[in-house]
Order: sequence, then structure tokens, then C-alpha cells
Amino acid sequence: MTGPGSTGHRAACPELHLRRYGHAQATEIRDLLLDVHDEVYEGTDDPLAPRDVFARFVDSWSGKEGFACVVAHARAEPVGYAYGAPLGPATTWWGKVEPALHTEFMAETGTRTFALSELMVRSPWRGTGASRLIHDELLRGRPEERVTLLVHKEHAKVRALYESWGYTSVGEAQPFVGAPLLCTMVLPIP
Repeated sequence: MTGPGSTGHRAACPELHLRRYGHAQATEIRDLLLDVHDEVYEGTDDPLAPRDVFARFVDSWSGKEGFACVVAHARAEPVGYAYGAPLGPATTWWGKVEPALHTEFMAETGTRTFALSELMVRSPWRGTGASRLIHDELLRGRPEERVTLLVHKEHAKVRALYESWGYTSVGEAQPFVGAPLLCTMVLPIP
């Protein structure tokens, strides 16, 4: 689920170095993903804020064969990252979306939809365009026809940012017990 560190777009961020990682490199970047998450979510009451809780999500997503991640650095300092993986035929991603979606819309093949699980940027780089650069690099060259993400319903500013990038809301979901109400958004991949 995309978090509070994904807001803003003021100016281009040309000093960013973007690096791609896949399933095979997941252990190499695990601590970095957790450290950035801890900083971004520090002091929030988000149910995924505790490191041990979020670590389970990192491990689950990075354990998928199709896991893809982009990490941004500026002057060797981590700026933020985005990661996700394609939805498989047995996914439950769409099952709790209300209003219920058409069967054809929910049909997954393993190559139809890329799920963007996380996009977060550390505070000093918010509002610089870093989130958009990371997002676009993650999706560059993807073979899927669309990307989906979940965003907290209460984060209107973040939802508006994604809408400005072309995402549309297809409904709301509470994917697991204790999760906040989330907007399910979709964007066609050109």
C-alpha cells in the first residue's frame, strides 16, 4: 500500500540515481527498505508502521518471482523506493473491493496487472518529483497492461497525486482485519 511518503511534485530531481532490483536481489535491499519505511512511518498510528509487521509484507512481496523494485539515491543517501509484483491467477487483490467489480475486470493471468505495493519517499525529497521518477522507472518496460495500488482513503492529498498521474479509483477495500479502508486505484500502462 502506498504510503505518506509518496506526496508532492514541485521540481525535477535530476541528481537521483535510480537502481532496479528483482527477486534475486531482495535480501540485499531488505534492511534498506525497512529503514526507509521506519523513518517515513515514524510516529504514525498506521497498522503497518511497526517494523516487524511491515517486514512480513516486504518478505511476502520480495519472495514473489516477479518482484520488481526501484531504489533512488542522492549522493549515496537513500531517497525512497517503489516495489511490487504481477498479480497471479489466484490473487485475492480484487475480492474485497466494494462495489464488487465485474468478473472480466478481476480476471488475472499473471501478466495482466502489476500491483504497486509500496511507494515511499523520505521527507527531505518530498515535493521534488522524486516519487514520480521512482514510480515511472518501476513501470518503465513493464509487460502488463495495467498497474494497481491501494491508498488510504483518508489520504486525500496522496489520492489526488495519483489521480494527477492518471490513476482512477475503482472502489474501496479493507484487505485484511485491522487494515484501514483503502481506495483501489488502476492506471493503464502505455
